[in-house]
Amino acid sequence: MRMNKLVLGLLCSCMLVTGCSAGKSRMQSVEDEGLLQDERITDGRMSDRTVLQRDEDQRVGDLGVEQLHRESRMRGRETGVRPYAAPLLDPNGFPLIRRYPDKSVLPIGGRYVENVIKAAKSYIGTPYVYGANRMDPRTFDCSSFTRWVFLYALGMDLPWDSRSQAAYVKAFAKRKYTALSQARRGDLLFFTKFHGTRPSDYVKLTPAQKPVTHLGIYLGNGKIIHTASKETGGVRIDTIRGKHLEYRLVFGGGILD
Repeated sequence: MRMNKLVLGLLCSCMLVTGCSAGKSRMQSVEDEGLLQDERITDGRMSDRTVLQRDEDQRVGDLGVEQLHRESRMRGRETGVRPYAAPLLDPNGFPLIRRYPDKSVLPIGGRYVENVIKAAKSYIGTPYVYGANRMDPRTFDCSSFTRWVFLYALGMDLPWDSRSQAAYVKAFAKRKYTALSQARRGDLLFFTKFHGTRPSDYVKLTPAQKPVTHLGIYLGNGKIIHTASKETGGVRIDTIRGKHLEYRLVFGGGILD
């Protein structure tokens, strides 16, 4: 009799655990479906050959943007340090300083990544302008977009162009990788110049031939939110896998781990 009661108790416990797990799985499935619905790709313009043929913004990326803002030396004054006095400098000679989320910001669902992505999605459709004003969110280029999103969402003031943000990630990210399969939601992904739509257009390039010229924020499920050009309509969501963006990937990393 005792054995029967013990078996019956174990069966009930298993049913309860299974039920809870199934409930959690259903809830997670609903949440994931919600994300998928909310993070659909914008359209196919990033891979449209007719668009790519005339899309000079994608070929140039944001290369040279920092020089447009260099005269003001605003970042040097903000940090209270001479730009060339810091031991760790970005490619433009400005100090690399570790930034952290503002403690007054409450993480959405316990994750600062979601604050960043919520802010990023709120700017979908914002026009692209090369060298956009870093203090004005009415227009963006790729690096002013990522910088503004982290600043607006978390109070983290990142460097001003893609190469400098790449240097920041290399200096401070705990996770760095070159394979898209290792990317996590909220990571910054860095890309080189557009050379074509086939993997063979990139495999023989040396590191020196693959400067970082573009970046965006990884959403998961092979998707990225970024802004690449006027031709593609400004801030948008795109699929990376099997597209030229995947072949252009230089590296990625997470700065909120």
